[in-house]
Amino acid sequence: MFFTSGLFWFIEGILACVVIVGLKVWAEDRSVSMPWWKIGLIVLWWAWAGFTAAFIGTSIGEGEPHAALMGGIVFTVPAIVAAVLLWRFLGPGKSGKRPEPRS
Repeated sequence: MFFTSGLFWFIEGILACVVIVGLKVWAEDRSVSMPWWKIGLIVLWWAWAGFTAAFIGTSIGEGEPHAALMGGIVFTVPAIVAAVLLWRFLGPGKSGKRPEPRS
């Protein structure tokens, strides 16, 4: 089965590296300050999302589609909520200044 093979975990590792490099490039392009605590919050979220994908993948690989569905719901919903909150909290444009109104 694909989800129990080493190829699945290899692809997940490649995606993790792409996301890390992409986050660095994104922050540099937009001059977003990334202190250690922001990076820590992002790493915690990334670990949660990776755990969710691993749980779903291994549950499907072990022939437990019901566990994959229930675990997917239980773990994915908080991960999405946390992603939205992190984006709002850590996202670009958080300089504390109000934008000038356009006339």
